[in-house]
Amino acid sequence: MESRIVIVANGFSRQNVRLQPWRYLYEIARRLATRATLTVLTEGPAEAEEKRWPEGFTVVSTNCLSVRRQELLGRLISGYEATQIWWSVTPRSIAYRGLLRSLAGDKYALITCPLYSYRQLFRASRAGVPFDELRALWQQRLIPRRAFSRFLGSGIFRKVFVQSEANREVLLNAAVPESRLALLRVGIDAEDRGRSVPVNDESERVEGASGSDGKLTVLYFGAVRRIRGYHALVNAFGIVAGATDNARLRILARGATNDELTRLRAGIESRGLAGKVDLVGGWLTREQVWDEIERSDIVALPFVIVPSDIPIAILEAMARGKPVVGSPVDGIPELIEGRGVVADPLDEKALAGAILSLLRDRKRRVRLGNNARAFMEAYPDWDAVGRHALAEAGLA
Repeated sequence: MESRIVIVANGFSRQNVRLQPWRYLYEIARRLATRATLTVLTEGPAEAEEKRWPEGFTVVSTNCLSVRRQELLGRLISGYEATQIWWSVTPRSIAYRGLLRSLAGDKYALITCPLYSYRQLFRASRAGVPFDELRALWQQRLIPRRAFSRFLGSGIFRKVFVQSEANREVLLNAAVPESRLALLRVGIDAEDRGRSVPVNDESERVEGASGSDGKLTVLYFGAVRRIRGYHALVNAFGIVAGATDNARLRILARGATNDELTRLRAGIESRGLAGKVDLVGGWLTREQVWDEIERSDIVALPFVIVPSDIPIAILEAMARGKPVVGSPVDGIPELIEGRGVVADPLDEKALAGAILSLLRDRKRRVRLGNNARAFMEAYPDWDAVGRHALAEAGLA
């Protein structure tokens, strides 16, 4: 019998497939499509508008994904005669419990969001993270954890996929059966492993991470948002700059316009950091970002909250042999402990201390960077993630 798979994924679009969590769903879809007829359902204005993607699957934009139109959604899914249904699940997905029970075929849940505590979300709010950046996470957390765990463990899903050990532990502690849970990591591109080679403690890097003036470079890259810890990092770097003259902070402010850069520079100057912080806006190519990572000494990505479980930026930095200063949220510690430093971004002195400890200890930087590179050599690329998904689905 021919395998037919339907994936239900809000927000899935050509514009989003380089962003999490849709990147994760996209890469899995690409691999599943090699073994089955695959259809992705996402929201749109029409009842069902189909587009065939060159990757080998069909994307259907539909206005039937709302809770109030579940009956129509059920008919749409049944019309594709799905033998398997893969659902991008958040706690709010419990509203579809009845529909999922009624549908034929094996069901797989893809947990594509972190499962935060109330304390973590309140703390982020008090730290100034705008509500718009936390809205979806609050909506998910307001669903009682016990109700969500019963939903996942009820037998509806053949398997529940999580991206991190942290989420796996949350669900295990909420009494989701271990036999239902499977770790399906966020992958990396093969080329993300980079050209980094192990560094000898007694040698200098050929392509020096230090700036042309000999200063050590702390690199931040990504959108400039409070949720990503940008403001916390700049404040902490003020402490770093007061303790050493041998450091610079380089910020790759993804997508920032000239007006935004002007405001950011004003904020940097108001902290007395003019000449100590480099700011680059606009859109860099992947190759340019890789080169910036290679030339840095430390990568600092102190997320206050991670919106999409595993930040690919951290994986990219580690793959190029860089120690990462990251935060104690979601799946970050399991990635960087022993390969970087975990520091609370809302404790500016602690964050500054973590950065300073690495800047002042080259041997430690080298050791952690080499550990990171070695870890990423064994870390799954997207093809390996796809093979794992196919095996779990019985399609390998």
